[in-house]
Amino acid sequence: MNPVLDYLLRNFFLLCISFGVIFMVLRNYRARKVDILMPILIVSVTILLGIVYTIEINAAKNPDLLFLATFCYFFGFVLRPLVLFFFMAMTIKQKIALRIGAGLIILNALIYSTSLFIFNENISHLVLWYEVTTKGDVTYLEPERGVLYFSSYIIVGIMLIYFLFVAVGSLRGPRRFDAVSSLICVAFIGFAVLIESLSLTNDLLNTTIAIACLFYIVHLYQQASMRDGLTGLFDRKTLYGDLEKLGNRVTGVILVDMNLLKRINDTYGHQAGDRAILKIAEVLKECEETSTMFAYRMGGDEFLILSISTKENALEETAARIREEMGKTEYSVSIGYANQSHEQAKTHSELISAAEKMMYADKAEFYRKSGIERRKV
Repeated sequence: MNPVLDYLLRNFFLLCISFGVIFMVLRNYRARKVDILMPILIVSVTILLGIVYTIEINAAKNPDLLFLATFCYFFGFVLRPLVLFFFMAMTIKQKIALRIGAGLIILNALIYSTSLFIFNENISHLVLWYEVTTKGDVTYLEPERGVLYFSSYIIVGIMLIYFLFVAVGSLRGPRRFDAVSSLICVAFIGFAVLIESLSLTNDLLNTTIAIACLFYIVHLYQQASMRDGLTGLFDRKTLYGDLEKLGNRVTGVILVDMNLLKRINDTYGHQAGDRAILKIAEVLKECEETSTMFAYRMGGDEFLILSISTKENALEETAARIREEMGKTEYSVSIGYANQSHEQAKTHSELISAAEKMMYADKAEFYRKSGIERRKV
């Protein structure tokens, strides 16, 4: 079969996914350059892996192409951890994780390059070599494994375990939804690594990583549709959907409203006002209880934290923490909260109304103490 046709048939699914990923990220003109570059690098390397594997298979049919077949096999083992590293760079924001991944990539490349070119003047037997085999009138190259054959799989496994560790550690952090998506991707990739290590197939990992990349991008777009563009918090529309979905699991709400935002906008400009709103959002992300509370931007300078905690004093403690952290900034907020367990309200609307009543009382007290006439600000 023609090598080009062979490549297209073997990698048709991969090519479709790769072009889909490239189209999606290029269409997202709001994304940072690095967020566009990483998915393109991932699918580009997976396509290159498919090309290398196709060349290796066709070269193995001709004993005269012994070195080419071996080189392609080794080069494929170098590329596999690299494409996983790019995927980690797209999904993990911790620098230490990326440094560890980069170190493993370098180690992997050294193992295979030295095995190919240094330990033996011809073709090294440390990782893999080909034996010329004849069956009937057909002569071809049969691969044989060396002692370091599984080095690449071991390194990929170490990267996956560390990837899993970081994702699990993020489940209780502000990026918990991204962590869940990462865990699903780890499951995809880990299953592919297991299948390849058992020699059931040699070209599954690259396609699986491309699928994981597409899955993660779709997840990011879905998350972006639920979040406020400025702060990254969930938006008002998402709140209403969550209230309907959670039903009677909602145990309370906290309302936060900024003081003197109009004065900041009028005096220093709307960019200064945006910085103030971003600071409040940052404090809310730090103070919300990661597994039982969810922060939303209702619009303007109004924020809400939804609680599904059964802890009696969770709202009071969180409100106090927000007030303490905001006290360390140049900004001021008014806070109100209502807890279902206190029987202040029964419906979601009544909970929010009760929290609003407390918040407006807090705001009135702020203006009374500051001596500022509210109508003028």
